[in-house]
Amino acid sequence: MIRDFQHLLTYAKKVKPRRVLVIHPSNEETFGAIRSALEELCVRFVLVGDEKTMRAAFTNEQLGRMELVPCPNVQSSLSTSIKLVREGAVDILMKGGVDTSTMMKAVLKEESGLRVGRLLTDIFVLEFSHNDDHRFVMITDGGMTLAPDLPNKVELIRNAVEVAHALGNRKPKVAVLSATEFVLPNLPSTLDAAALSKMNERGQIKGCIVDGPFALDNAISPEAAAEKGIKSPVAGNADILLAANIESANSLAKSTTYFANLPLAHVIVGGKVPVLIPSRADKKDAKLLSIALGVIMSDWAARNPSFA
Repeated sequence: MIRDFQHLLTYAKKVKPRRVLVIHPSNEETFGAIRSALEELCVRFVLVGDEKTMRAAFTNEQLGRMELVPCPNVQSSLSTSIKLVREGAVDILMKGGVDTSTMMKAVLKEESGLRVGRLLTDIFVLEFSHNDDHRFVMITDGGMTLAPDLPNKVELIRNAVEVAHALGNRKPKVAVLSATEFVLPNLPSTLDAAALSKMNERGQIKGCIVDGPFALDNAISPEAAAEKGIKSPVAGNADILLAANIESANSLAKSTTYFANLPLAHVIVGGKVPVLIPSRADKKDAKLLSIALGVIMSDWAARNPSFA
């Protein structure tokens, strides 16, 4: 099992080389992440954007390990990038100097060819050293699904479980979050949690253990779960945190960085290729971790085309 980001980087070096397309790279943090990835991972880059800007960012040796596709502006870079992904020319799609909403609108169009009949969801992965075996904890969905209903939440779990399996966690524990551990008729997130738990028990959701509802403390703290008398294999030991909506998932994920200074990576799965949407405020190290996660997910998808 891959338990920390150093191990993740080491593992990502060993897989079959992947081709990463970056849409309109334009800032030093993105260029720095690309240079680091060239040094540390088995990747080749396809950079789509302003040729002069891209050439100025790299040495001749580094340029020898990438392909530059000149495009005069962001919109042409985006349309060219979507075409290359649709044609199977690359394995991973990464945001550069393009707005996330603009990029994802293009990705989600039916004619883009990037949809495969699944819900695309964003999974954050963070190191959580307070659990007994120092394994990753995942949070979903903080970047794509605004207000997931019950069928959406089934898809969110499926995609997060796929990431957990790719990282070597064969039976991840999924905590469905709310504000309480009780099922309350007037709090829909608790009703969804109860339904998802029963669906997992009946074999409708596979490859994991699902339980809930849980407040955050009961999901990740064995002491808090014990104090409340909650008996569940998930309580206090969650590997995947399924939030009620995009606001709570996004805030929870970003709080781990800004309040606790924890390293974080994230990847969108459920489409033709893994999609990386690092924030323009992210430092190069965070972007590098997301690239490594994308490499592992691309390799996993190639070896497990029928994952269900």
